[in-house]
Amino acid sequence: MEKKDVQINFGNNLKKYRVLSGKSQEELAFEADLSTVYLGIIERGERCPTIDTLLKICSVLKISPLCLLDFGDEPDDTEPYSIIKYALKDVPDIHKMKLACFFEKFADLYKENFKV
Repeated sequence: MEKKDVQINFGNNLKKYRVLSGKSQEELAFEADLSTVYLGIIERGERCPTIDTLLKICSVLKISPLCLLDFGDEPDDTEPYSIIKYALKDVPDIHKMKLACFFEKFADLYKENFKV
């Protein structure tokens, strides 16, 4: 995959998760301590963010960096969750976000009750 493809895919994912969160570019930029111009540049796929910027954005959106770096849609048998990811590929993103929240709460409860 070429660098430009990575930038475009990353920007598309960023915009998707920003919109799903209900935040405008201005709100996300303010909360992540970024300029709106820079955030727009990233969303348009013109630049890649630094790791620090990636972590700030993910913190505000309450998502894993992997969400923004996931560009594929084919299952990968070497990854344990690939079958689930592939099965959910056509599910609307808003439902995926709800499922992610559910699994996060489930994992927290599991850790609390089983001292993992």
